[in-house]
Amino acid sequence: MPTRVSQTTCLPGVTPEAIRTEGNRRNIVILAFDGVTMIDVVAWAEVFELAEQYGRTGGLGAYKVVIVSENGGMVRGWSGVAVEARPWAELEGSSIDTIIVAGGGPPADPPVPSPAVEWLAANAGNARRICGVCTGTFLLAAAGLCERRRITTHWQSRPTILERYDLEVAETDPVYVRDGKLWTTAGFTAGMDMALALIEEDVGHSLSVDLAGMLVMFLKRPGVQPQLSLQLSAQRSEDPDFSRLHAWILEHIEEDLRVERLAEQVGMTPRTFERRYTSSVGRTPARTVAEIRLEKALGLLSRNDRSLKDVARSCGFSSEQQMRRTFVRLRGGNPSDTVWPSGGGTGIGPR
Repeated sequence: MPTRVSQTTCLPGVTPEAIRTEGNRRNIVILAFDGVTMIDVVAWAEVFELAEQYGRTGGLGAYKVVIVSENGGMVRGWSGVAVEARPWAELEGSSIDTIIVAGGGPPADPPVPSPAVEWLAANAGNARRICGVCTGTFLLAAAGLCERRRITTHWQSRPTILERYDLEVAETDPVYVRDGKLWTTAGFTAGMDMALALIEEDVGHSLSVDLAGMLVMFLKRPGVQPQLSLQLSAQRSEDPDFSRLHAWILEHIEEDLRVERLAEQVGMTPRTFERRYTSSVGRTPARTVAEIRLEKALGLLSRNDRSLKDVARSCGFSSEQQMRRTFVRLRGGNPSDTVWPSGGGTGIGPR
C-alpha cells in the first residue's frame, strides 16, 4: 500500500469555490498524475504557500495553489507517497496564472499520460506561464509546446526527449531556462530555484531571497548555473590527491592559483602534475580553477548585494572584465542578458 499524505486538499482551505475566487492572488495550478515525482508536486506547493503566507504579512497577497489531476482524489507518486488532488474540470471558467507540470521517473523513460497532455494542449493558451519541472518537460513537448523553444530537463533525459519529440535543442547545462511564457527546469532541487525565480518576477528580489533563507537553501542559483555543480563533480575524482586539491582550491579561490602552486600542493613537478591531472579529471587545472571561480561568482551575483568589483576580487578574478570574459568563454552568450547588466547593479534570469 502506498504511503498516504493526510486527506486534505492541496493546501488548507482550498475548495472548488476558492479556486474560482480570484481576489488579488494568482492561481497556481500544479498538474499531477500517477507515477509523478512527489517532490515536484509538494515542494512547489509549499514554496508558493510560503510566499503567500510571508507576502501577506507585508500586504502583498500573492498566491492561491491547487493540485489537479484528471479525476481528482489520491494521486500516487512513483515512490508510493500519495497526495489528494482536485479534478481539473473544476478549473473550468477560472483564471489560471501559472501551470506547473510535475515530472515522473525514471529519467530515461518518464510517464507521459495522454489525458494530461490533452488537457495541457487545450489549456496552455489560457495561462500566463507554463512550467515543466524535470521530466514534466516531456508532457509539454508531447502537447506541442516546446517546438522552436529553448528548453531544459534532467540531464539524463536529454537524449530521450530530443529523439522522441524531434526537438532541435534541449539544454543540459542550465538549472532552468525561460523562453517567453515557457519555463523548464532540471528538476528536484533545481525546481526550487525556478520557483523562486517565478516569485522574484512576480513580487520582487527581496522576497525571493528571504524565502531562500527561510528554506535554508545554500544559495539561490540563477538559471545559468550548471545542473551538475563543478564543486560537486570535482569531488568525484578517482585520484584522492586531486579530490583533496579541489577542496583546497575552494578554500583559496581568491588567491593566485597558477599551475606551479597547485602542483606544489600535491607534491609534483608542474609538468607531471598538469599531465596527470588532465588525464585523470578530463580538463586542465586552469579550466577547473576558472570554472570554480565562475560558479562561485554566479552564486554571489544572484544575491544582488555585492558589487561586480567586489565579487570579481573575492573569486580570484583580476578584474570585472576578466570575469565577464570568463563567462563568455565558458558559458557562451552575453552575461548582460542572463546574470548581470552592463551597469553597476546585478540581477538574475532573463528579462
